Amino acid sequence: MENKNPGEWRLFMQYINGEPMYIVGRQRDMNTVLHSGNIEYRGKYTKREEAEKLRQQLLRGEAE
Repeated sequence: MENKNPGEWRLFMQYINGEPMYIVGRQRDMNTVLHSGNIEYRGKYTKREEAEKLRQQLLRGEAE
């Protein structure tokens, strides 16, 4: 799916085994509804600090 009007990278949280875990993602097209098929993810579910580090790298263009 092509990014027509992507949103900013942000953290998404999901409880996994009772623990809050985070993944970095952004809305692929801001002109459509936010749903799981309209989110582009990077990395994997991790602790908040690790996910925030990746988010900052993506915002600075240091990670793909």
